[in-house]
Amino acid sequence: MAFIFATLAAIYSQLIPPVEGIYSFLIRALLTLAAGGIGFMVFPGIARSLKKVTMTTFNFVIHRLSFEVSSQISKFPRFNPSFSGTVPQIGSVNLTRPLILDTSAIIDGRILDVAKTGFVSGLILIPKFVLTELQQVSDSSDVLKRARGRRGFEIIEELKKVRLTKVEIWDKDQNGKAVDEKLLNLAKSLNGRVITTDFNLNRLAQVSNINILNVNDLANSVKTVSLPGESMEIKIVHLGKDKDQGVGYLADGTMVVVTEAADKIGQSLKVEVTKNIQTPAGRMIFAK
Repeated sequence: MAFIFATLAAIYSQLIPPVEGIYSFLIRALLTLAAGGIGFMVFPGIARSLKKVTMTTFNFVIHRLSFEVSSQISKFPRFNPSFSGTVPQIGSVNLTRPLILDTSAIIDGRILDVAKTGFVSGLILIPKFVLTELQQVSDSSDVLKRARGRRGFEIIEELKKVRLTKVEIWDKDQNGKAVDEKLLNLAKSLNGRVITTDFNLNRLAQVSNINILNVNDLANSVKTVSLPGESMEIKIVHLGKDKDQGVGYLADGTMVVVTEAADKIGQSLKVEVTKNIQTPAGRMIFAK
């Protein structure tokens, strides 16, 4: 920069008219040296000042612009799918966290009553391989199994009529050998929740970190709790594990074990509750 200033001073100093009694070359030389000195000493400070002002202004503008853009973006409605990637569809139906029925829940049938109350709503997905398994149950040589399988198809038809639910059939192939493995792989791929009454499937899903809705757990959680000291009437229907025990059942299926009632089979007794026990299979009441 000092060289540029000196060069410009040398060029423009030629325009200075000669002064009488002073050697003009000396004047031009002094002006050139002075301009070079100015360029060497003054300009770096000016450049630093200009750089500082420019960067400060630039940073302020960028910060303000980014703030305004962020504010405007935050005002737009956001779509937040429950799982990443493209949302799978059946026709025009988005499969976002569907409820996936397994064979045991369909045959059990209580899911229909739960859906009618409105506690279960939304998309209910029934995989094709579950229907295949249900068909095998319907074709069983065992009369009871055959009746339960056919009842399962009736449950599906009734579910389709429930106002707050939409039943769809998932007919795509799914990785896995057994039905339970396919079911869990499907639930994982769709981020869905499996509805079942199968205790082993329930445990396997928990180990695999897959959401499970066990109808038995729901039934146990809403059963009436009988406190120790309360009285109830129960019909003894069979013997218990101990030789002096008789066993009866409440209307909701809760087992009641009554001491000293082994010889009262077929009779209705008024008993007093002594304790409640919660087991993985359900609640048990002990009475005397």
